[in-house]
Amino acid sequence: MDKNQLAHLLEEIATLMTLKEGSNPFEVRAYENAARAVSALDGDLEQLVREGKLKGTPGIGSTMIKRIEEAVTTGNIAFYDELRVNTPAIKLEMLRIPGLGPKKINAIYEQLHVQSIAELEQACQEDRVAHLPSFGKKTQDNILRGIAQLAQHADRFLYPIAEHEAEQIHAALRTLPQIVRLQIAGSLRRRRETVKDIDMVASVADAAGDEVRRTIMDFFTSQPSVQSITGKGDTKSSVVLKSGIAMDLRIVNESQFPSTLHHFTGSKEHHIPLRRRALSMNMTINDYGLFALKDGQETLIPCKTEADIYAVLGLDYIEPELREDMGEIEAAAQHTLPTLIQESDLRGVLHAHSNWSDGQNTMREMAEACIARGYAYLGLTDHSKVAAYAGGLSEERLRQQGEEIDRLNEEFAGRLRILKGTECDILRDGSLDFSDEVLASLDFVVASIHSNFNLPAEEQTRRMLKAIANPYVDIIGHPTGRILLGRAGYDLNVETIIDAAVAHGVCIEINSHPSRLDLDWRFLRKARDKGMKTSINPDAHAVTGINDMRYGVGMARKGWLRARDVLNTMETEALLAYLRARRTR
Repeated sequence: MDKNQLAHLLEEIATLMTLKEGSNPFEVRAYENAARAVSALDGDLEQLVREGKLKGTPGIGSTMIKRIEEAVTTGNIAFYDELRVNTPAIKLEMLRIPGLGPKKINAIYEQLHVQSIAELEQACQEDRVAHLPSFGKKTQDNILRGIAQLAQHADRFLYPIAEHEAEQIHAALRTLPQIVRLQIAGSLRRRRETVKDIDMVASVADAAGDEVRRTIMDFFTSQPSVQSITGKGDTKSSVVLKSGIAMDLRIVNESQFPSTLHHFTGSKEHHIPLRRRALSMNMTINDYGLFALKDGQETLIPCKTEADIYAVLGLDYIEPELREDMGEIEAAAQHTLPTLIQESDLRGVLHAHSNWSDGQNTMREMAEACIARGYAYLGLTDHSKVAAYAGGLSEERLRQQGEEIDRLNEEFAGRLRILKGTECDILRDGSLDFSDEVLASLDFVVASIHSNFNLPAEEQTRRMLKAIANPYVDIIGHPTGRILLGRAGYDLNVETIIDAAVAHGVCIEINSHPSRLDLDWRFLRKARDKGMKTSINPDAHAVTGINDMRYGVGMARKGWLRARDVLNTMETEALLAYLRARRTR
């Protein structure tokens, strides 16, 4: 269990305790404080526990240390399971409704006695929720929207959740000597932003008997993370994991592995034109292999890898992220597929927060974390003054922060450059929260919307266009404001925004936080072709958040981006020169 997972578990315990009748607010706060403290820890969690270095850490007392040791040792905390078992099921279901917190859940449960989401929806439709103390019509409407959102995204999971579950099973299966090749497939391999289920393909020697397959399937279905078995056979087994996500494991002969992996990686939309191409060449392709057709007979064409399959079809290898029927087959035929960006291409971070605003770590800690990850620069972007809820900086505080950055840059010279920035709020009328004079004093500016989400599309678009036109805005942060599986984005015309960004030389970020992944990959190729640069930004509020950069890389790859399309693949001096040149256009 890593720090992010543990912090999330501690936060869940705090939430479940709040849902409990007569809960102690001080105990709840202890778990919330511990979650924040764990997120801010520097170093490997298991090593810190093993060496007893948690003692004395602010926010982590002796009881909490025991909980953490249990989590690291067993992968779970028994107290969490106890709380879940003793929490009414409807309360747990209501937790999934975006924007509905524990206090309101308790009020609904205690006063309306609903036992299902359907009953809650009916209570809203009958106007009973609006009449509860401290609720009102607006809250009731938000609950109805949340229920609709929940129904729309039922049984889908954020990428990191599915990835973690898949990697645990993958690591366990990898220990079996009977398995020759093993690969995660499906939408997870294609790096989709949300995942419905997990597919995994394993191969065994062509001569392996059924007993070998049964041994592997017994091992798979008995993993600790498996909650229930929904199907079990020699070639395919299906389970539901404790997280709620379904998973299939398929076992094939080694000679079939490339075709089976390709088939179950998908997407269906990619396979349809690919099969059409195969037929036009007197071939057919399925999950068992690629076959030549002659006189009504099929002859297997041996392929050792997926690249061999594409080569036989006269195509360059198509990376899994691109297999979405977005023109990749035509590009592969014409040898015009891009060389996709990789994590190793990134040179620095351009959207991160410190404890000067709502971040959990000091600037020094954030800088040292970037150095440890091999980055050459860190763009600090603490919030502007209107974001008082997030500790937004006044002009004077921003100036003082700049002085501390100067001191740190002297200390870190030759190892890291800290860039002076801000995440400046875009106000309702499109103006910015700091004056142009203040913005001009910074190395770069990220401008973001944090309020008035529900403006009409035309007004929201005008608001964003005005911000883009400001000569000191370099990057637009989380441009649509979406929260995956939680909140739709602002109602604005994204293509118009992209056109304006291109015209003004403004970069639109890929916010790499796994619940955002915004800008959506479906817009990225069009933006790239129009000449827009993007940046891959973690929006990190703690040192661990810097690791989210890799999720942004996944989205960039799905959007056909090359290293040269991404602002923070530039070396430090080249980036600074680029930013200075923008302001003299």
